[in-house]
Parts: sequence; C-alpha cells; structure tokens
Amino acid sequence: MEPKKFVFVLSHATSNPKEVIVMLKIVSNMKAFDDTAEIAVFLVGEGVQLAKKGVGKSITMELEGNQVNVGELLEMMPEFNVKFYVCHAFMPMFSVNKEDLIENAEMKGSSYLGELLLAGYVPFPMAM
Repeated sequence: MEPKKFVFVLSHATSNPKEVIVMLKIVSNMKAFDDTAEIAVFLVGEGVQLAKKGVGKSITMELEGNQVNVGELLEMMPEFNVKFYVCHAFMPMFSVNKEDLIENAEMKGSSYLGELLLAGYVPFPMAM
C-alpha cells in the first residue's frame, strides 16, 4: 500500500500562535497514529519565522489546560521525519537566513509546493 502523503501550509508564526500550535499538534498526532505517513510542512509568509532557530521557543499558548510551546513541538518533528520547506522568497522579509534554519528545514521556491501536490501530497488546509 502506498504511504499517505500530506502537506501542511503554515503562513503564520507569532501573530497567530493558535494556528501554528493546532497544526503542529495535528502533525504529531498523525505521525503517532501512522508513522508511515509522509508529512511535509511548507512555510510561507510570516510562517518562515518558524524555521528560524529560537523563534518557536517564544511562541506559547494554553491548550487543554496546559502551556504548549511551539519550540518543543518543532524539536519533536525530526524524530517523526517531518520535513519543513521554507519559501526562500519570504525569508529576507522576516530576517531569516539559511544559517539560521532549524535542523529539519530546507529552503525551496514556491513552485516546490506545486511539486509536492503533483507528487500526491494532500493539502491540509485550516483557517483559524
């Protein structure tokens, strides 16, 4: 059976921690239930900040009675083999440099999102 493939597109970071936390929690839960699922996270707009070392630690929110820290969620992603693709067009706008990227992040053009979709990745949209 061919593995399930999903792509999450995140366009927020500090301005909408709810979106970031909920999406990353969904990613981690999906991988916990099915480790064979291939999951990519494509960061655009303000979302590119999530790939900058240290930014995630500054984003927290109470969820289900617990403080959730984006940095902790991001640190789990390499264990789950979740890859982050960072749209390089937005990086200069948010002072993100290649040297600043977290371990599992890779710079890509926006066209790569199209490649993922054509390769069978199912988009996981969620507006909050």
